[in-house]
Amino acid sequence: MNSKRLLAVLASACLAMLAQSAAAKGFSYTYVEGGYRNIDADSIEADGFEAGFSFGAMKYMHILGSYSRLWVDDVDGLSSVDIDIDEFKIGFGGHYPILDRVDLVLDAVYVDDQITGKARPEGASSKSKTRINDKEEGYEATFSARVQALKKLEMTPHVTYRDVGSDSDTGFGLGMVYNFHKKFSLRIKGTHFSDDSTTDLFIGMRVDL
Repeated sequence: MNSKRLLAVLASACLAMLAQSAAAKGFSYTYVEGGYRNIDADSIEADGFEAGFSFGAMKYMHILGSYSRLWVDDVDGLSSVDIDIDEFKIGFGGHYPILDRVDLVLDAVYVDDQITGKARPEGASSKSKTRINDKEEGYEATFSARVQALKKLEMTPHVTYRDVGSDSDTGFGLGMVYNFHKKFSLRIKGTHFSDDSTTDLFIGMRVDL
């Protein structure tokens, strides 16, 4: 075998290994993201920011967490609302590819909501503000699919069950990740819960690490 033919064989082998590595890489589960969050329900309205992360700890497992700060704008039965919600989530998830462009994902997180501030019952005097300092704990489980619909567009239909404090509900939603520049993506996720007609919306940026 002459040197040119040997080089051609070696080059072909390298390209094949690179192609196999790229195909095996699949979706990234190590990233950080942050952006705007809004909750719109029949009984409450709030908006603020959220920052989160995911770390692909093992081949089919990842660790995830987030922190949200929400300022409550309106609560049924209350006026002069000045309430903040600090929400912490931490947990883990599993993912498994069922097709070249589709992963199934199951996430489970512990949820800790810290609710603080002041508000006045409707009809009460201006001096009768009630101080609020409450804490609610529970968990959230989400089953989703990551679908590479286009080269730069990922769709994420999902179902979420949430049991926090005295409330529990199931929500259905859809997310989108649009990769506009190398490791940077636009991230949009919306979930609608039937109880209290709650819509939870996130719009932000994701950076793959």
